[in-house]
Amino acid sequence: MSVDRLHELLDAAVKLELATIPPYLCALYSIRPGGNEEATLVIRSIVVEEMLHMILSANVLNAIGGRPRVAGKENAPHYPHELPNGIVMDLQPFSAASVEAFLRVENPQHPPETSDSAPATLMGRRTELHRSSARSVSAGPTTIGAFYGEILDELTTVASEIGERALFCGDPARQISGDFYYAGGGAPVAVTDLASARRALAEVVEQGEGEMASPYDEDGDLAHFYRLEQLKYDRSYLRSDTVGTPTGPSVGVDFRAVYPMIPNPREADYADPDLRAASATANRAWIRLLEQTDNAFDGAPSNLIPAVHTMFRLRDAMVVLLANPLPDSDGHHAGPTFEWEPSAPVRARASR
Repeated sequence: MSVDRLHELLDAAVKLELATIPPYLCALYSIRPGGNEEATLVIRSIVVEEMLHMILSANVLNAIGGRPRVAGKENAPHYPHELPNGIVMDLQPFSAASVEAFLRVENPQHPPETSDSAPATLMGRRTELHRSSARSVSAGPTTIGAFYGEILDELTTVASEIGERALFCGDPARQISGDFYYAGGGAPVAVTDLASARRALAEVVEQGEGEMASPYDEDGDLAHFYRLEQLKYDRSYLRSDTVGTPTGPSVGVDFRAVYPMIPNPREADYADPDLRAASATANRAWIRLLEQTDNAFDGAPSNLIPAVHTMFRLRDAMVVLLANPLPDSDGHHAGPTFEWEPSAPVRARASR
């Protein structure tokens, strides 16, 4: 056990949480306006909490003298993206396949109900698979909850070996507090010792995977896994329901009311200059968002405030892409590529 090993694991945890965000955003903004209202609320709430999970992991890493990094080609996620449980996250629209993939990601340490098989159209767009840092540093395929369990065990062991004061040596000014990030569904935990580190990482696991015994936590909230099950079964959970059998009213899922985004798009797919320019705009917003997040983690937490505005610019650019059909693509629409180094910008055609 060592501090270096903890730095490696927590850095991977930060990048793991970041990697879940673009696939959720693609599902969210591929929903056509006016439809799937409950699904929109579910996915939006999960996106917000995944951002919080990234912050919580970064707070723990900063607390033990590490340096979270998310900007740069070597740190930003690339897609399709393999997670530590062997599940592949793709950029794809809201669909039965994307909901199934999200369920596997948030799986609370029991086998998924179906195999990890993707539609042929999606497999044809997996030309290169990018492995998550968490996949590389973990001993083998594992759920996200088990991965965080390993981190908690290592924190406890190293703290007992070298002492909490020696382990939690980071500058408190580098902690992200509720002064700089708040969006419901929990709040950042300033980490200064083993107890606060445990609270921060427990929040990540409880919000994501939840408990196997009940879909609800102590606050009466559904974990991500069970929120997503409502979309799979098109039934809301009641407090009296058991795990895996929501019996409440329909949540109104309609997989037809979606822009049919091409899976795992690349700017190279966009021969049309207007689409290429729109894609470049979205990627610039994504890059700026990661740079602002990096700066926030690196001792300037107030950078998270302008990052919110950058997120809105990213949303607007994504919506433009998703609403546009791709020529000669069997009815598919364009979509965001989340590339760190997109191809050279192409000037959009002048309007007539």
